[in-house]
Amino acid sequence: MMKSSRSQDGFTVLEMMAAVAMISILGVIYVFMVDSYQDRRSSELAAKVLMQAARVQEEFFAKEHRYFDAEISGAGREMFLTTPDGAMTSVRVPSKVVLTMKAEGKNKREFTGSAFFSSAKVMHRYESKTGKMTTVARIQDQKG
Repeated sequence: MMKSSRSQDGFTVLEMMAAVAMISILGVIYVFMVDSYQDRRSSELAAKVLMQAARVQEEFFAKEHRYFDAEISGAGREMFLTTPDGAMTSVRVPSKVVLTMKAEGKNKREFTGSAFFSSAKVMHRYESKTGKMTTVARIQDQKG
């Protein structure tokens, strides 16, 4: 009489499919986490640029008693914020950050600024009147 013995070496197809499925799920989770992290970092970079630009605006206001308009969209290369008198500031605007500052009022004694990373879903706004920065969804801003 012959005994049939089943070898326990190796994996069954079902076990291999389960392992591949688990690795796939972990891979998808990892991709979403990395993507989310990159979005946050990009958003933080835009906020940092806006705060530096607001500081430059305040320094300019202390000397000239007015704010100035500026719009920088570093499409493809980084740029530096310059004042109306042509002085280059230390505010580096990375290639995919859009920075806009608009002087307001009769004597340009207030300004609003905004900055966002071109692929980000949020935009940061700064108002000199309150000295506060807020974060809004870019879709909301485009509608109104």
